[in-house]
This record gives sequence, structure tokens and C-alpha cells, in this order.
Amino acid sequence: MAKISTSHKLPRQADETLNDPITWEPSLAFVRYSISALLIGTALFALAILVFYPEMKWRLLGPVLMALVGLVGWHLIRQGRPQVALKTMAVGMWGIVSVVVFFNGGILAPAYYIFPILVMLSGWLLNARAAMTAAVMTSLLTVFFVLVEHLGWLPPTKQAPLVLNGIVLVCILITSALLVNSLVRSYKKQIQELHAINLGYAQRAHDLERVKAELHQAQAVARVGSWVYDIAVDSMRLSDETCRIFGLPAGTHGSYQTYLARTHPDDRDRLQQAWHAALRGRAEFDHEHRILVGPDVRWVRQKAAMELADDGTVKRAVGITQDITERKLSEIGLRQSEKKFSTAFTSCPLAASIATLQEGRFIEANDNYARDFGWPRTELIGKTTLDIGIWPEPMLRQKWVEAIQAKGHLVDYETTWMHRDGEQRKVSISGEIVDIEGVSCILAYVTDITERKAADEQIQSLAFFDPLTGLPNRRLLMDRLEQALAAAFRHQRRGALLFIDLDHFKILNDIHGHDKGDLLLRQVALRLTGCIPEVNTVARLGGDEFVVMLEDLSENALEAATQAEAVAQKICATLNESYQLATQTYRSTPSIGVTLFGERQESLEEPLRRADLAMYQAKSAGRNTIRFYDPQMQAVVTARVTLELELREALANEQFLLYYQPQVNSDDQVIGAEALVCWHHPQRGLVSPAQFIPLTEDTGLILPLGKWILEQACRQLALWSRQADLAQLSVAINVSARQFQQEDFVQQVLDALAQSGADPNRLKLELTESVLVYNFEDVSTKMSALKARGVGFSLDDFGTGYSSLSYLKRLPLDQLKIDQTFVRDILDDPNDAAISKMVIVLAESLGLTVLAEGVETEAQRDALKEQGCHTYQGYLFSRPLPAVAFEQFMKQTA
Repeated sequence: MAKISTSHKLPRQADETLNDPITWEPSLAFVRYSISALLIGTALFALAILVFYPEMKWRLLGPVLMALVGLVGWHLIRQGRPQVALKTMAVGMWGIVSVVVFFNGGILAPAYYIFPILVMLSGWLLNARAAMTAAVMTSLLTVFFVLVEHLGWLPPTKQAPLVLNGIVLVCILITSALLVNSLVRSYKKQIQELHAINLGYAQRAHDLERVKAELHQAQAVARVGSWVYDIAVDSMRLSDETCRIFGLPAGTHGSYQTYLARTHPDDRDRLQQAWHAALRGRAEFDHEHRILVGPDVRWVRQKAAMELADDGTVKRAVGITQDITERKLSEIGLRQSEKKFSTAFTSCPLAASIATLQEGRFIEANDNYARDFGWPRTELIGKTTLDIGIWPEPMLRQKWVEAIQAKGHLVDYETTWMHRDGEQRKVSISGEIVDIEGVSCILAYVTDITERKAADEQIQSLAFFDPLTGLPNRRLLMDRLEQALAAAFRHQRRGALLFIDLDHFKILNDIHGHDKGDLLLRQVALRLTGCIPEVNTVARLGGDEFVVMLEDLSENALEAATQAEAVAQKICATLNESYQLATQTYRSTPSIGVTLFGERQESLEEPLRRADLAMYQAKSAGRNTIRFYDPQMQAVVTARVTLELELREALANEQFLLYYQPQVNSDDQVIGAEALVCWHHPQRGLVSPAQFIPLTEDTGLILPLGKWILEQACRQLALWSRQADLAQLSVAINVSARQFQQEDFVQQVLDALAQSGADPNRLKLELTESVLVYNFEDVSTKMSALKARGVGFSLDDFGTGYSSLSYLKRLPLDQLKIDQTFVRDILDDPNDAAISKMVIVLAESLGLTVLAEGVETEAQRDALKEQGCHTYQGYLFSRPLPAVAFEQFMKQTA
């Protein structure tokens, strides 16, 4: 039976019909058209009867029945039963025509011509079997009609008019024409579909060739070939790419053993195990192994799908071969690299970690985190840095992330982390952004630099700050002064330097020790810092010298000086307040020199030099005062420098001479002399010791000069000891505190006596009170050692210093000298008279002799004699004389 197509499209797509047999499939449209043609034919016939032969209405029965059959078929088609409709129509129409023909004259009836049309419609609408059946039945019906008519068995009928016969024929022809037209159209449509199918076949063949070429190309690019293995015949078909991978000519066919032979010997057993497991259905065949291609070794991946036979066994395998050599080599290299990285990561001396970029979640960390930051590795993995609190603030990590994102890597990024115990640690982080399975991470190496930073800060502090007071040192002061000079000149603003020196600081160190001196310096630093705004600078140059730098003063010099003086007055008042040095209350005063800067460009040393000169001017003015820089001071300083150079030349060229001033008793007998040094200057002549001895003390020249005086005086004493009239004389030598403090001073004296042959009992050393305040035990030891050799001691300028009566009592002194400042006004100043009397009484109570110096008048001598002093020295008796003149003086007074 023919199929009824429900498609309203002309041809079907080629890929939809490639596997279908080509058959006649009448469409519903063709069936509907055929029914319509039938209805039109019967309608025309009925209309013709009604118009031309109304008296023959009984002839309408046939057309009406045929129309009813057509309508039933139409109805069945609408219900979706096309096969039933076609069969109903075929049988119904054939039966109706047979009845009409039987009652209208048999084969001579016009309706008999409808039978051929029914045969053809049966073939078109149903199938060839239906057409053959209709033809056979119609033929048998024809024989039947001929036989019945011959026997006269047909019912009598009135012969139809000729016109009616013509009408019947015309209706049959019209219906046939309509059916033929429909048939032609259907065949044309079928031919078009066949043409389209042919085109589809051609296009499909072309596409197959193109796809095949593209597949070969894709396999070559992907290095993936295909193969089909027919197990029954042990035949393996290989694609061109598979052949290339195995190093075989294109189109090569192989067998299982051929394939196995090209497998690396070490991999064959595992390959066969995987293959047999796949054949038994226990596992998918997906295996990687090595193959031999000439001298080379390649890695391949084999993957196959198994096709089963009806009995469940595998009949064929379809698979692919992928060249994975590069991937395998990369994996091997990667594993080696990972192993090296893992070894380097775990053995790295730094704290190393990998954490996600965005969250900071630890993916890996080495054990050094426990060592450096107290966090065991197991407690870090899976947690974020903020979870464990390793960053003090989230903002610090955000800055680190932004910095490393900007460059992709960072070296020595310094920040702050937290130790597990809550202590902040300074760290240096070096890291880079890495991609791990599509996630951006940070590979970081962290160094704890807390100790290094502390050391750096300590070095910085030592380099730029005074370790005792914490104030800026000279280096930092000079750096700030350089900036202040430039800013003051640029903005036409004045600044000032205040040079501060503590008065008598050396005495504090000598009497109470350096620890008390350090306490004083610290407290002075605190007071100075509190006296000035923070924008200014307080620095310690060294020793007891401090510098205050004031900036941004008035542009007017007078106003700036007034501002600087106000600060200096405040400092002076503050430093005059008492200090608590441990359990001792102490008072100290400052000498302050002030100078302005900023009026002109100048060197760094210049304003500091001016302030230093001003400070010395304050010292000269009696200390505990303030002095501004006086340009005339420069001349004094220049002269001082020149004098120092000339003193050094004088020592080298032996320009010094010893003069001797007689010491007499109340009977005007010369009992000794004081040796006084004078300088015979080549240009200036004789220079008094008062003009150069202070400078020798400051520069240290007093040490070689004092040694020369000691040696010269001992030689002179030895010479006089050989003269009968001079043998009883003693010689007194002034010894400075600095000279006496030398460790080998005792040995120097003993060497001078030994080398000269002088009598130690005739040598007297005059010490000032400043010697006594220096390490009393050392002074006492040295004096006792010399006293044991016969050397005598006299305390010079008694009453002008800081002597303690307990010292006098414990030291091996022989004599006290009343200072000339008390002798000068002894007649006019009751205080001076009382002091001299006190010295005399004190000496008598201690068993010491007394000598008054600076006696210039008889009245002064008489007043002293009346108080109990019987030994004198001064211009009343003689000026200091050279040795030769002194000897002549002795002869004149004998």
C-alpha cells in the first residue's frame, strides 16, 4: 500500500532520505484533489440531468451515491484516517458504478467508462495490488454482463438519450482531465524531490570529502589519529595521522602483534593487561604508554570504544591515538621542577608561603613560620592571614596587595606583622604573583628584620644622636644647620645659635665622679628641650657643650636678637635651678654665647665659630652670663692661635727662662726662692707667665713645660747646694693640676732629682686647691710617696678655691700660702684681714708654716707679722730675678 505523506513541502532533505527506498507517496493534497475532481464530475452530471432531463430524476441516484462516498472519504481524511478513507472510496465507487451499469444496460451504459478511472485511482491512491484487483474484478464483471445480456437476463431499460450519453462522457472526461492534471503535478513534484535528493547526494559526497580532508588536517594539528581494529580477522586500519605517529607509511594496515612490537618493552605488559581488561568489559580502554619510532621514543595515549556482537563478545574496537610526547616531557619536567621547588620551598631558610591573592588564604607554608612567627604550618593551611591576625590591620595587607599587583613582583617590601605571642615584628617580604589552577596567588618569602631594624635604628642613633642624652650630635646639627642657613637666606628670615657651656663641670666630674656628671648632662638636656619649641634643635657637641638652634626668627636683626636673648635668658634661669644628682643636690650655671645667621650666605662652621667665641666671652665676663658675638673677639682668638704656635716654637727652641723670687723671714733673711718661668720672645721680649700659662693649661703644653721647669729648677738647686752661702736655700716650684694628674708624675720628680743631684729636702712643690679636688686618694698617695723622699709641699693661693679642712688634715702639707688678693687689701678690708688671720691660725693648729705672697709694703709685712705670719714673698723684697742676678742679690743682702 502506498504511503500517505503529510508533508506540505516539495522535496525532503537529502540527509533525511539517503537510507529510504524511493516510493510513490501521494500527499493529502493529491487525495483531496482527487475527491474534489470526483465530486465536481458527479455534480456536473447531476446538474445536466436536472437541466436537460428533469423527467429522469431517478438517474440522479448514481451521482448522489458517488457524491456520498466522496464525502465519507473526505470526512475520514479529516479524522486522520486516510487509508480507511481511500479503501472506502475505492470499494464504494466500484460498487456504485457496478450497480448503475447493471440497471442501465450493462456494458453499453455510459457509466461503464468510469471503471478505467477507478482502476487508475486505485493504483494511484492505494497501490499496484489494488489496481490489479480492481482491473480483474472489472474484467470479471464485464464477462458477467456480456453473458447475462446474451442470456437476456438484464432488466429491461429505456435507452438513454444520445445527449445524456454525451453528457456522461463529457463529465467523465472532465473528471479524468482533473485527475490527470493532479497526477502530473504530483509527478512533477516527485521529480523535483528526486532532483533535490540527487543534489543532496552530490553535496553530501563533496562534504564528506571536505570533512575527510579537514579531519586529516585536524588530526595532524591535534596529533590525534584514529584506528579501527577488527578482532575476528586481526586487522587494524590506521588513519594517516596514526601512521605518522607510529612512523609508518600512509595507508598502512597492521595487526595486534605489529602494534605490540612497536610498544616500548617496559610498557608491553601493562598495555596488554589494559587491553584484555577492556575486552572483558571490566574497564574502559584508555591507556598511556611509550612506542618506539626508529631510535626515538614517543608517548601516546590510546582510547577505544568496543562494539559488541550479538553474543556479547567484542567484535570491533574503534579508537584514537594521541601523540602526547610533548605533554609527557612537560609533565616529567614539571614533576622534576615541582620536586626541586618543593625541596627549595621546604628547605628555604626564610618563611615561605603561597596564599591566594584576594583572600590571603594559605595554600602552602614551610616550617619556618613556626620558627619566626610562632605559627605551625598545620594551623596556617586553609586559613586567611586576617583569620590568624598576622597583619595588624587589614589596610596594611591591602597596601601590600596593591603594590605587588602594580608590578607583578616585589623585592624587600617592608611592613609590620604580628607574632603569635602578640608582639609586632618588622618584616621584609619578597614575592610574585603566580597562577595556580586559574587562581591568582602570591608566592612570598618573608624575613624577620626586627633585630636588623633595631640595629639600623641604633646605628642611626649613634651616627646622628648623642648616646648619653639622646640629643642630636654634631653631625646631625651640621646637617640641620645647613638646611636652616639655606632657608633663612632664601626667605630672608633670621636664625640664631646659642652655644652653652656648663661652668666648672670638670670639678663636678673630678670631685663626685663621672656618673654624677652624666646625670647632670641628662638633666640639662631635658631642661634645654623643654625651653624651646619642637621645631628648633637642641644638640650636644660633646663634653659639657650644648648648642640650641633657633629658626624662623624675625627678618629684622634687632628683633631677632631680642627673640634669641629671651630664649637664652629662659635657658639661663632654667639651668640655674638646683639639680638632684642621686642623693646629692647640686647647682650649676651656664655660660651662653649667641650669634645670628641668615643675613648672608656663609659656611657651616662660621656661625658655630662665632657662637663659640661669644661663649668664651661669657666665660671671661665671669661665667653664668649671656654674651652676643663681638667682632673684636676675632682678634683675640687670632692672637690666641698665634700665641699657641709661638709657644710650641718656644719649647722647641728653648726660649723659656727660670726666674727666682726670694722668700724671706721676719729677720729679712732669704730662706728660699720660688721658681717662676718667663718667656724670652724674639720680637716681644720678656713675656710674663700670666700671659701664656693659662693657654698652656688649655692646650696641654703645660705638661712638657712643667717637666722642663722641674728639671731646670732641680739643676739650679744642685748648683746652689755647692755654694756655702746658698746651700741652705730651698726652691719652690708651681705644679699644675693637669701635671700632677699624670700617672708617672712621682717618677718624673724623682728622675729630675736623681739626674741633677739636688737634695729632695730642699725642693718644695706648690699645689693649687684645684689639685686637691681630683681623686683625693690618688693625690694623697702621690704626695706621701714624694714626702717619704724628703720633698716638701706648699698649698698655694689658699682660700680662693674649694678646699675642705678634712683634706688639709689628711694631706702631708708643710706650708700654706696666703694669696696676694688677701694681702693686697689687708690694711683696708677687714674681710681680707680676717681671712689672712684665719689662715695663719689654721696653719698653726695643723702644725704648718705660713707664707704670705704679694707683700709690697712695710705696712703689709707688719700687719702680717702682727697676725703671726713670719715668712714673706713679694716686690717689697725683690722682683723675680734670673739665677745670676739672684746670686748677686744674695751677696748684697748677706
